[in-house]
Amino acid sequence: MNLISGNLSYFRSMRNLLVFLLMGFPTLLFAQSEQLDSLLMALKKPVSNDTMRAFQYNELACNYLDYSLSQAKVYQQKGVTYSKKIGYVDGEIDALNTLGIIQRIENKSNAAIQTYNTVIQKRKLQGRKDKLVGAYSNLGSVYYEMGNNAKALNYYNKALELAYETKQLDLQLTVLMNIGVAYKASGLYNEALKAFQKGLALNKQQHDDFQEAQFYLNIATVYDQRKMLDQAIRYNEIALKSFRKMQNLRLSGTVLYNLGVEYRTKGNYKRVAQIIQEMELLAEQLDEPEFTSSLEQMRANYLSQINQPNEALVAINRALQLADSSVDVLTYADLLLTKGDVYLQLKQYDQAEAFFLDGIKRVKKEEDLIRLAAAYSSLSTLYKQKGDFKQALTYNELSNQVAEQSALNDVTEQIATLNAINELDKKERDLKIANSKNLYFTAENKRQSNLIVAGSLISLLIVVLLGLSYKANQHKKRVNVQLQAQKSEIELQKSLVDEKQKEILDSIHYAKRIQQTLLAQETVIRQHVNDLFLFYRPKDIVSGDFYWSAERDGKFYLAVCDSTGHGVPGAFMSLLNISFLSEAINELNIQEPGEILNHVRKQLIAYISHSGAQDGMDGVLFVFDKVKQKLTYSAAYNAPVVARDGSYLVFPADKMPIGMSDKTASFTTHEIHLEANDVIYALTDGFADQFGGEKGKKFKSKQLHHLLLESANLNLEQQALNLEQAFDNWKSDFEQVDDVTVLGLRFI
Repeated sequence: MNLISGNLSYFRSMRNLLVFLLMGFPTLLFAQSEQLDSLLMALKKPVSNDTMRAFQYNELACNYLDYSLSQAKVYQQKGVTYSKKIGYVDGEIDALNTLGIIQRIENKSNAAIQTYNTVIQKRKLQGRKDKLVGAYSNLGSVYYEMGNNAKALNYYNKALELAYETKQLDLQLTVLMNIGVAYKASGLYNEALKAFQKGLALNKQQHDDFQEAQFYLNIATVYDQRKMLDQAIRYNEIALKSFRKMQNLRLSGTVLYNLGVEYRTKGNYKRVAQIIQEMELLAEQLDEPEFTSSLEQMRANYLSQINQPNEALVAINRALQLADSSVDVLTYADLLLTKGDVYLQLKQYDQAEAFFLDGIKRVKKEEDLIRLAAAYSSLSTLYKQKGDFKQALTYNELSNQVAEQSALNDVTEQIATLNAINELDKKERDLKIANSKNLYFTAENKRQSNLIVAGSLISLLIVVLLGLSYKANQHKKRVNVQLQAQKSEIELQKSLVDEKQKEILDSIHYAKRIQQTLLAQETVIRQHVNDLFLFYRPKDIVSGDFYWSAERDGKFYLAVCDSTGHGVPGAFMSLLNISFLSEAINELNIQEPGEILNHVRKQLIAYISHSGAQDGMDGVLFVFDKVKQKLTYSAAYNAPVVARDGSYLVFPADKMPIGMSDKTASFTTHEIHLEANDVIYALTDGFADQFGGEKGKKFKSKQLHHLLLESANLNLEQQALNLEQAFDNWKSDFEQVDDVTVLGLRFI
């Protein structure tokens, strides 16, 4: 299987796992069968009180959920009916919770929402904040299953707030897990990591090994989806160790499968062979066809990549035989596409084409764009090998189009989720204000009722006084009425302007949140460098400057760029530039920095320069090979600066932008030969172009270079403080003219 398909299989297995972790549906174990028998026997015996009978009905309903859904329904109905009859509210609510699970299993999401809303209302009437945690979390899970991550997060956050308030540590951990999963499903990976890491920190108080292992596993999936394989492997290995210690065979198998895909992607076939042996031992213990099918698919991919296609064909055939009708559509499609890859390696093109087309047909039904792009890429390779270059080009273009659409959909989903969260937050705030007003008016009406009699007497006196003063005021009113009308109009216009300005500012602040999720996190950069500092100050709320990173195949990519414009237009350009950088590195696997900038320029010209617009960016892109300790870069105008042994070196940069211009030469890839204690600076032109000082002139690049050199021997944190102080002193009362970014790094 090709690289993309391998990763897709991994994502599929992760998807199944996370649904299991999130939904919390009971899993029938051998012990449950014994518990069922015990409960059925107890039902035949008299009970000491009525609530015990209601409890027995509800327990039977829960225990039957994985054993017999029809029996679960029977005992759930008995539980709710009997609890209502004896006035046992907790029993009735427990039965409703079970009904919600039944409705979710039957994919009756709207019915489940109504059920959980009923549970919430009943818990509120009870005043049971502790029980509301589970109710809100269950409702959030229904919305998650429906794909409405914003509403899911809204209810999860309500649950978390109450879990903190009621000091229920176990529920805090569960809800944090769900929050992380929902953020991850929306592509908001930084937020997901925050939730999972917060859960890990909290779990130190709980010492729950299983919960801890789940957090590690989820963190691994985030890093994998960000293509940070070293971190993904690290956390998966930790999770595997924990699951093995607990003798949890299923989750051990899942993590092994994920590790197999990751190590295969990195080319560590020795470790993949070990993982296959470990999976074989687990398969014997589990005796589950679906797991054994995954094992055989793993074996087929491994054998294919070590150039044993005949043996790989045997393995994938076994995998397909084991995958019966119960396997989901995408899982089966993965197997078909894998078989197509094997036939392609064997140069049996007709068979390969048939399996590719069959797999594509199934993937299209499920609208999985990542798999579809990979399948089209495989077809393109097939036709290229057959010499049908027209068809090869057609499917290559289709693959690129679908991959671009997938990337666009991801960004759209992130923005839509953040926007929906923002709207829900606003509605919550408005509702609280309305409730506060209602309480105020109720109290005010009561107070006014007590003053009615006294008010009536005072009113009579006022009427008399008003009558005496009426004539005197008429002339004054006629004079003021015109002024008042003008004033009212001015105030109305001002309020409209203020309201519109507030809406615009709210939107821009929200855009800032979106932009911050796309910028590289300092914690991520620190995993690849020895030390760093960042001085980042947008001119407006959002910025055309950006700093972005990626990691692939042992290489760390870091860009510091200045998009055309600043404020909202600059922010839109930075979003587009980031997407093209990501496309070049993560999708097309372009490794040379100069070639990456060439690709970004090509895309910018194709997408935004139809009318001669010259929008784009200046900047520098570093590529650090961690194995070889080698640093290469390519720069457009913004040259990197290195402080070394008491002097500074300004390295060369191409004097052309990344975008349309009269210069069309390829961007140059340079190498910086690193020495110990080198401090490398990447900067945009905002600092040097800032007006200030006694004469109101620009700061200029040469003065900035000397400033960097003066601070070079200090720790990087102090260097950032020096830069900030120097900038503020120079700018003084002058307006900031542009976005400012200075990034200082020590790679070794």
